[in-house]
Amino acid sequence: MERLKEAQASLIATYSLYNAASEKKLPAIDVDDNDTLKALLEVIQNREAIAYVQKVKKTIPTEVTELKRLLADVMLLLDGVDIKAIKAKNKLATNID
Repeated sequence: MERLKEAQASLIATYSLYNAASEKKLPAIDVDDNDTLKALLEVIQNREAIAYVQKVKKTIPTEVTELKRLLADVMLLLDGVDIKAIKAKNKLATNID
């Protein structure tokens, strides 16, 4: 549960940075609603794709990669999957072998 709270706090902070650097501001997010987070991820990916096609990559805020990572992390945590714990467990198992 604490890991979820930490991830949500990081998401909110990065989202604020992204929004401040964005030309078009996005609405406030509900970090407890998976559907809202999925929709937000789609919007961000669409913006990134449009900027890439239009060859105006400068309009993509630098926080976009971290924001997408945090969105995925929070969505997984809301679904009960802690990817960091899984990776740590796999790394430990690999080191033991």
